[in-house]
Amino acid sequence: MFTPALESAVSATSIEKATDQTAFDAVVVGAGAAGGLAAALLCEAGMRVLVLDAGYRKSIWSAPGYRAIAAAVAAIADPRLLRVLPHGIIWRGEKLLRLLGRMRQPIQSQCYAWITAPELFVDDLDNPYETPADEAFKWIRARGLGGRMAVPAHGRQYLRHGTRDFRPVDGLAPPWPFEPDALDPWYELVERRLGISGAQEHSEWVPDSHIAFHRKPDAAERDLIDTITTRYSGVVPMLGRFAPPMPALDQAARTGRLSCRTGAIASHVVPRNATTGPSVVFHDVASGQRHEASAPHLLLAASTLESTRILLASNSDKHPGGIGARSGALGKFLMDHVSIKVEGIGAKIETQSSAAETGRCIYLPRFESRNDDKVSEKRGFGVRVYRSPGAGDRSYFTAIADAEMLPRKENHVALSDRRDAWGIPILSIHASHSPQERALAADQTAALKEIAALTDVKLNQISEGSGTPGAAIHEVGTARMGDDPSSSVVDPFNQCWDAPGVYVIDGSVFPSEGIQNPTLTIMALTARACNEIAKT
Repeated sequence: MFTPALESAVSATSIEKATDQTAFDAVVVGAGAAGGLAAALLCEAGMRVLVLDAGYRKSIWSAPGYRAIAAAVAAIADPRLLRVLPHGIIWRGEKLLRLLGRMRQPIQSQCYAWITAPELFVDDLDNPYETPADEAFKWIRARGLGGRMAVPAHGRQYLRHGTRDFRPVDGLAPPWPFEPDALDPWYELVERRLGISGAQEHSEWVPDSHIAFHRKPDAAERDLIDTITTRYSGVVPMLGRFAPPMPALDQAARTGRLSCRTGAIASHVVPRNATTGPSVVFHDVASGQRHEASAPHLLLAASTLESTRILLASNSDKHPGGIGARSGALGKFLMDHVSIKVEGIGAKIETQSSAAETGRCIYLPRFESRNDDKVSEKRGFGVRVYRSPGAGDRSYFTAIADAEMLPRKENHVALSDRRDAWGIPILSIHASHSPQERALAADQTAALKEIAALTDVKLNQISEGSGTPGAAIHEVGTARMGDDPSSSVVDPFNQCWDAPGVYVIDGSVFPSEGIQNPTLTIMALTARACNEIAKT
């Protein structure tokens, strides 16, 4: 949502101002969780910041059908309908609208959250990508101020990575290039700004966070926790840790040092030279032309695959194959959670949960060890269980199991010869699950069925197999960080080894994934990188 301060920053950012090479101390590409936080932190540090975001709203004249479908979807997605209309009526209405949405959003309309705000997702016809016939990938993309965080149905789970995530003991993923506690102060900084609701449970697997709003389980949550702990000796349930989207761009705008240009679709980076800092070339939708924005510091926060696409396209005699290609890691080691989801109908529940508390759930870390009292070092999965009241004596049940996808070179992205609606090369994405990941997915499915049976839930939707890579919408990797430029794209502080002043601050820098939602770690890495930038 545009606040007066942010609206002013956007309206005041003409293309002439955006391309003034002396106007800014930093340019941030992307206005999602990482880009918004970076803008706020750098503006608060006294820097003049330009944010370039690809999102724009199509006019009703250029896309009347698209806008009409968006309006109809918004009406039927109203969460208040869940309490008054039978599930079957709502489900049939959603199905019809998704069929209509496929006209321009055949990929995006498959996302569970598309129904809440289709206008925030990209037009797939304007923004295509390629996959081999036998390696499907669902690339779910939200463009606009706030990024995926602005989508009403975003999961909003904020869980820290632990020592075992940063230092995998099985040798199947490289260690992260810093000590496991190096992110602790930056985690806390982000958590304080978010205002997280939850509790301190001292989990073996998920480190405690700074909790702004301490809460206890309500009756329905307590019943679920008691049922789980009675049945499984190896599980310590947690309350989900959630928060509404951080108003970071508004915070940046209120400093008076933010400029923001929307409809700016980044093409590639030009490294710094003797007279200017690094710059980004972008297509400006409003003017229909290519432009260049420059500053001493350039931060790529366009999303995992978009930032890597920009680096791959930054091809030159000095950087053949793109910035970071000499490492052999650029575009490689794509990961996404192996997510299994079930949904069903249960009996009436007593709960305090409401539509305003999106993200409230019970989290079951490392549920693969549910029948084992000792700590396991093997790869596993966590489970999120959501329950909400429905019409009459019913309740709605959703459970999602997220497992780690290991970093493998075979899972990679590259530039295609094809181009998008603005003449920018598109990505060719190659990703598949390993036999080990498919086997773990079978255990995930069995575990979710067990939970449903324990809670007397009749399932009506069950994921099949290991799913399609990308569908979890937690993609990371392809521009990994490390302590050696011969095997990593960015250094331990997110700066490109091969392009001083160019930083990558989204999920593309992850060396491995863990089983937690990656957003909190992305934001902690961003805060740490911005601290380094502000010191220069």
